[in-house]
Amino acid sequence: MTRPSATLPHRTPPAEPLNAPAASEAAFLLLFDAPTLASVGHAFDTLVRELASGCARVLGFSPTVAWAALPPPRLGLRPSADAGMAEGCLEELVGRGVSTLFVLPVSFDFGLEQKQWLSELVRAARRARPELAVHYDAMNTSHPLLLQAFIDSAARKLAEMQLGAPNDLGLLLIANGAGDPDTRSDSYKLMRLVWEQLGASKGEVAFVRHPTLPLPERLSACARSGLTWLCVAQFLWSAEQLDYARVIFRDCVAQFEVSGWRLTDEIADHPNVRAWLEQRMLELYRERRARLRTRVPSAKRAPDPVGRVYRRDGSTPIADWDPHDASSRLGDTLLARIGAASELGPLLHAFGLDAERCLVKPTWHGYARGTYSDPVALDALLTAASPHALLLEGHTASKNSGDRGFDWETESEAERVWIREQEQLYLEKTGIKSVLHRHGAGFLNVTECWWDGHCAPPERVRELLLERGVELRFEELLAYVPAALLELQGAPLVSFARFKGPTRLAISNLFGLLPEPLRSAWHGPNITYFASVCCDLAKLYGTLFRLHGLVESLSFAVRWDRKGLYRSRWGNYDLVESPRVVCLGSSLAATDVLAARLQGQDVRRSAFFDVVRAELGYPAELESVELPSELVQLFV
Repeated sequence: MTRPSATLPHRTPPAEPLNAPAASEAAFLLLFDAPTLASVGHAFDTLVRELASGCARVLGFSPTVAWAALPPPRLGLRPSADAGMAEGCLEELVGRGVSTLFVLPVSFDFGLEQKQWLSELVRAARRARPELAVHYDAMNTSHPLLLQAFIDSAARKLAEMQLGAPNDLGLLLIANGAGDPDTRSDSYKLMRLVWEQLGASKGEVAFVRHPTLPLPERLSACARSGLTWLCVAQFLWSAEQLDYARVIFRDCVAQFEVSGWRLTDEIADHPNVRAWLEQRMLELYRERRARLRTRVPSAKRAPDPVGRVYRRDGSTPIADWDPHDASSRLGDTLLARIGAASELGPLLHAFGLDAERCLVKPTWHGYARGTYSDPVALDALLTAASPHALLLEGHTASKNSGDRGFDWETESEAERVWIREQEQLYLEKTGIKSVLHRHGAGFLNVTECWWDGHCAPPERVRELLLERGVELRFEELLAYVPAALLELQGAPLVSFARFKGPTRLAISNLFGLLPEPLRSAWHGPNITYFASVCCDLAKLYGTLFRLHGLVESLSFAVRWDRKGLYRSRWGNYDLVESPRVVCLGSSLAATDVLAARLQGQDVRRSAFFDVVRAELGYPAELESVELPSELVQLFV
């Protein structure tokens, strides 16, 4: 039997003490069905290496990922080569110093006896090392990613079949069946889900290794039905049991002289299988981190953490940081983690954002908790920036009580009194208004300027852009610049955005400078249209002002999750509390690329960043430069 394959961490980054274990202390153990074919064992080796690499991009460190074979079903607790393999793998991981182990069964036949075996195995490991923490994951046969893989496999075979009518199709799910009643029940559930998707006339289940509903008898019954049957193999990888099913299928097709039937293959090559495993690993890791947070000791007397600026080869305390040191920047962008709020000042000073009156575009789009520029973040910025900053924002359809119904696209201006009242209530209820008064900051509403006809002549704005050789795809934007802003040409303008997903950052934040309260038409038919509009806004305001991007998480960062605790009009999300990471630069594109990558986004595979790359440009090295692992871990 092949020894378990393990992907070792390339490096051990500094750990974030309460949120993430160091790479050498955390490991994932995947429990597969014992491979009966040599090629499958090699596939397992390749898979765990790919999973380690994929998770590393999100976790910020390279985890140890290993696989071991499950003992065959009905083995009980009797020793076997497969059981010995798992025991040896566990001993090896513990010997490396692993203190946190995540165990993921990957078998459609993971039944009661195997669960008992695994429980005994873990107890033995804990007796040898009491500090070992083990976290389990349950097998979900009907996970949406797996379900789609089976449907895609079935659809490929369905395309080869000659059906007279849709109701001529029968669906037979062929499972191993060697587990317990619960695993066989899961096969019925999976069959029904596939059956509903394909619209088959009838759905049945057959088992290769169980006396109830044996495969030959089920195929015989299918032959008598008069339907054309599509047989879906419920197997992740090639196995002897699947080969048996193929032989039985061919024999029955020949014996009953039926034509047009098809049998699908295993789904191991479908990209959803790897994505499903990677998702399970990350979710298990996040659940553990969430539990740890409930055990954080009181910080009442804890000193403020020391803020640091991160370089390619380490980090420097902000107090000792030299703003003129080019090595402390990635391109022209700074990555830092703030301790006390006062540490934001030196960072802004390095970009000249405190030298004169500063314009600020905050993120004020609605009440959804944690998603807007709140008083804590705004107070830190206005304290660090120059006095009497001017904030720019427009009305939106979401900063109100929602108790008045009208067409926001055509009737907003007629309702401007109510909209203006709701705007003031928003600033008061969120605490933003008191922060603005305390700092003597001004507020210019671009929607009010547009309604009042106080925007600069489009011809004048076009001249200013052409002087710099800048042209826009959407010339309508030329008519949206408030005339009062032209008097401040050349002043610094900060797009003050929150860590809120990989594309909702400093560039997208400029979308709020469109004056229409309802901007749905500007979203366009797809993400590339939206990205083009945002890039045009960046060109427009980047020509008139010294545009900078500041993406912050001083209070919260947003992590989108369909099962998240919080709800907004864009979907459910969770909040990461006080990562205090900031990304600051004179290029919005470069700033957003780094901020997106910190949140696990591969910008090379993003339609939004394809447009940003073409329209605004940024150094190509930022797409692959190694980011500080301890910052990446904060956003997992």
